[in-house]
Amino acid sequence: MPADLGARITQIERMLRAVIRSPRLTNASIEGGAVQVYDEHGSLRALVGQQPDGTSGVTVVNGPPPPTPAPPTVAPALAALTVTWDGAFADGAAAPLDFARVEVHVGPDAGFEPSQGTLRDTIETAQGGSVTVPLPYTAWWVKLRTRTLAGVAGPASSAVEGTPRQAAAADIQAGAVTAESLAADAITGKHIVGGHIDGAIVTGSTVRTGADGNRVVVTPTPPAPLEQIPSVLLHSASGLEKAPGALRANTKSDGTAFPTVELTAPAVQIDRWNLPDTSALHLRSPQLHERGGHFSLTASTGLRQKQGNVTVRGESGRGPTDTALFRIEVEDGPDAPGNDNGLPARTFVEASGAQFTVRSASTAGDTTVTMSPGVLAVEGWVTRPATDWRLIDLASGITPGSEAPEVRVTATGTIEMTGYVNMSDSTVRSGQQIGTLPQGYRPKTTKRLIVASTANGTIIRMDVNPDGALRLYPIIGNRATWIGFDSVTCRAN
Repeated sequence: MPADLGARITQIERMLRAVIRSPRLTNASIEGGAVQVYDEHGSLRALVGQQPDGTSGVTVVNGPPPPTPAPPTVAPALAALTVTWDGAFADGAAAPLDFARVEVHVGPDAGFEPSQGTLRDTIETAQGGSVTVPLPYTAWWVKLRTRTLAGVAGPASSAVEGTPRQAAAADIQAGAVTAESLAADAITGKHIVGGHIDGAIVTGSTVRTGADGNRVVVTPTPPAPLEQIPSVLLHSASGLEKAPGALRANTKSDGTAFPTVELTAPAVQIDRWNLPDTSALHLRSPQLHERGGHFSLTASTGLRQKQGNVTVRGESGRGPTDTALFRIEVEDGPDAPGNDNGLPARTFVEASGAQFTVRSASTAGDTTVTMSPGVLAVEGWVTRPATDWRLIDLASGITPGSEAPEVRVTATGTIEMTGYVNMSDSTVRSGQQIGTLPQGYRPKTTKRLIVASTANGTIIRMDVNPDGALRLYPIIGNRATWIGFDSVTCRAN
């Protein structure tokens, strides 16, 4: 160092300028810490080095709010909205250098506030981009919001409305999917192979083998006048067809649930109750100690009083002590030979337990042959004095229908009934009495008959008792708003 003071000052100035001009922290390092960066107001803005969580790097904190993104472009897509941001900011602002992402928020109205619950997707570049947001088929509003590396969110953009598009002709139409757009085996799981659908379940829809003509239709809602329960409809393609055949199962209840199945043929005529007149098979499963299994096959369900009918039915016993029943009924039309004033000639063949009965009746006479172990009985008559028509006394809650119910005894000893009754309570209870026959018009033993009722498929038995009581017993179904006595006949003796 020179002894002269002025020379020393000059030398120190040269050394100071050299230090100022040389690189800083040339041989420096940060040991187990971080360099904190503050702004002119003393606020921490960044951490360089080891972070609080043990990682190392540069973390930006406490940055200013970023600018507002420009409003998005919202376009409808199939069950979704396509949201596009062009990378611009409101008022021409530049993208912040600490840009992290643009958030896509969706809400139910234009005034919704963006939150974690409304966040549907993000655009990760300041150059813009598009995202597709799956949504239900209703109107939605979309807002964008910028977020910085410091986690600071800026103001949201204005809301833009959009509605997802439903699948329709513009989406998928015949011939739209071709070999060029769908590769072989591209759809797996529930897949389409060679024009077949394998392993899929169709719920609440109609499946059919064709649009018209001879076809099979599986539908949850058959057309009127058929009963509105899920059915398999059988169309014959006949120009005479008024209603298709049907196969349906149902669970009805009269206090104890029981299942039934019904198969009907296509109908070519409608009866006076506006129901298909059809040949039908009914099946009911047995229930121990409650009711026997039952089947019935009938040639006509509605207009049998005009053209006759054939019915075959059977019923097993309810339990170990009951007997089974098998019955065939053949009934001619009202104007067939041997009829008396509309009373059809008829034949019954019945087997119950160890007893077998055959009965034939017409204006020429009425003969019954009964066989049981060790017994052969033959009864019959040709004529007897006929009685006039008499009104049937009705029980409480039972009122006359369009034709008042009447009864008579014919010259051949047959009890005939006619007319209808209305029921104030549509639930038919087992053993319910609906009326009483007058003296002189009653059978000597209880007669069990099938009567017409409101619903197609409902089968109700009526017992005609020696005391004149008319009692109902539901066999299949238990609901009826009226009961018909037309063509109800039984022996008086």
